[in-house]
Amino acid sequence: MRPLILVIDDMKDERKLVRLLLRQYDCELMEASNALEGLAAARKRVPTLVIIDHSMPQMTGYDAVAELRQDALLSRVPVVMLSSRKFDPDFKGYMSLQGVTFLSKPVQASALVGTLNALIGPLAPAPKKAAVPCRV
Repeated sequence: MRPLILVIDDMKDERKLVRLLLRQYDCELMEASNALEGLAAARKRVPTLVIIDHSMPQMTGYDAVAELRQDALLSRVPVVMLSSRKFDPDFKGYMSLQGVTFLSKPVQASALVGTLNALIGPLAPAPKKAAVPCRV
């Protein structure tokens, strides 16, 4: 079964970066441009894993994770939180207890894939696309 990964980030370029890093793997991606949209998407279709930015307008990644943890269907979904800022060590420890893994931005392919493999199992390579014959 292909994993369904929900990417929540208010920055379009950050979502695109994750999409490009994961295109070589057999997984399905859903994207949301803010936490509220992401929560709604997760409730419609439960993801295998959520990748979320910690700093967004309207609702922070921290608040979104707290809301995920209150939902019976979503409470056990692993979360990878991305940030370009340093974290308060106490808060990081608290969030880690709730199944959140932190990665720094810009996220590196090896760190992201290694984290995903650890949290949801090895990602299979994307199937090769058949070559399209060229007509002359």
